[in-house]
Amino acid sequence: MSRIQPAIFSTLGVFSIAQELSGLVASVMDAADAELIAEESLCLVSVATARAVEASAPTERDLAESLLVTPFLYRDYLVGSTMIDADDSGQAQNGSVVGERLEKKAAFYAVHLPAATLPIGQILYNAMLLWMGRVSRPGMKTSPHERLVETDSLRKLESHVRLIAAYVRHASGG
Repeated sequence: MSRIQPAIFSTLGVFSIAQELSGLVASVMDAADAELIAEESLCLVSVATARAVEASAPTERDLAESLLVTPFLYRDYLVGSTMIDADDSGQAQNGSVVGERLEKKAAFYAVHLPAATLPIGQILYNAMLLWMGRVSRPGMKTSPHERLVETDSLRKLESHVRLIAAYVRHASGG
C-alpha cells in the first residue's frame, strides 16, 4: 500500500465527518452560526484524527502533523478560491483573521485530546461536550449532553476515530 493512501483516506475522513457533524448540530439548533459550527467541528475532527494516527501508528508522525494543519490548509484553499473568483487579493486579510480563530480552536482541542492517545470513550465524550457547548447559542433549553445524544455525534466521531486508527495501523504494517 502506498504511503500516500493513509493520508488521502484520513483527509477524506476529516472533511466527511466534520461536514456531517456540522450538519447534525445545525439541525438541532435554530439560528445556528454555521461558520462557528464548521470551524469548531473541523478543528475537533482534525485533532481527533491526528491523535488516532499518533496512537495507532507512532511512525506516521508526518501524517499526524499534516492532519493538525488540515483546517488551515482548507482555509487557504477557500480564501484562495475566493481571491481568484473575485480577482481580489484583499481577501488574504480575511484569511488571516480566520487563521487566528482556527489556531485558538485547534489549540483548545489539542489540550483536551491528549497526544498519542486514542480519543475514544470518556476522553472523546469530554471533548465533545466542550465542543457542543462552544457551538451552541447561549440559553438553549437542552444540555450539551442531550444534544450529543440527540445528534448521535459521539458515536459518529468515535467510529471515525476507530476507522482511521485501524486503517493507518494496517497501512503502516502494525
